[in-house]
Amino acid sequence: MKGYINIDDERIGEVDFMVTDEKMGCIGGPLVPYPAYDKFKIKIQLICENKGIANVDDFNFSAFLGDEIILNPEGGIGITDIRDFDEIIVECNGISSEIIGAFST
Repeated sequence: MKGYINIDDERIGEVDFMVTDEKMGCIGGPLVPYPAYDKFKIKIQLICENKGIANVDDFNFSAFLGDEIILNPEGGIGITDIRDFDEIIVECNGISSEIIGAFST
């Protein structure tokens, strides 16, 4: 399911979300970065080198499904961008069961 990731009010990319752990309410997928991602890329990569993932303690991430559904993951939002790897991964943990259920319809 197509979604988007913002830092503050700036859209940094889109994600093809899929359920990664239904019981824990986890969705994730690869980030297709927009040009705005470049402003944050080096800092995100440095954070990932030090602690494995950049999360809401590091940035004011927000996530959306389509243009209207704001995700409020209780477990947070994280981005993993490891230097020398081509894939950037987004994780949202603690999504409501109603939203998780929408993935199976």
